[in-house]
Amino acid sequence: MSQQSFDELIEQLPRELTPKKDLWPEIAHQLEQAPSHHAMSTSAWKQFAIACGLLLLGGFGYRLWLPQQENPNDAQMLAMMAQLRQQHEQQVTFIEQHSHFNQWQHASLTAPLSRGVDELRAASAQIYLALQKDPKDQQLWQLWIWSQQREIDLLTQGQQLPERIYAEKKGTRI
Repeated sequence: MSQQSFDELIEQLPRELTPKKDLWPEIAHQLEQAPSHHAMSTSAWKQFAIACGLLLLGGFGYRLWLPQQENPNDAQMLAMMAQLRQQHEQQVTFIEQHSHFNQWQHASLTAPLSRGVDELRAASAQIYLALQKDPKDQQLWQLWIWSQQREIDLLTQGQQLPERIYAEKKGTRI
């Protein structure tokens, strides 16, 4: 087919097509029914949302009002914490027995170190109590381990301090 014959065929086609039957009454009928169907679907969503809200409220209420059962993992965590605390105490005892910790000179340089050790021990005890309440708190774990390590560091630094000079050892008094 040539371009000219194709254009002629297009020209012969009718400009407007009319349907075999009038479709407008059926379209109008469907438009009238649509809002009631929409209202039903909205109502169903509201009922679904209310049901979900009641389930959530019931679930939270159940968790709040019933006594919390201790998780078996919590018991294992508490046992591990007690073991770590005991190991730390053994390390501190070893450092204190095998060093001159109790023989530090009472000078202005050793007082902050002694206070620091005491404060770290008190903080470590408080952190341990908080960990017993919530043994899965990672930040508390990190803080507790840091405080224990820092206490050991301070005790180790204390070993580098000069010993108290006793008159009976050196024959002179300071």
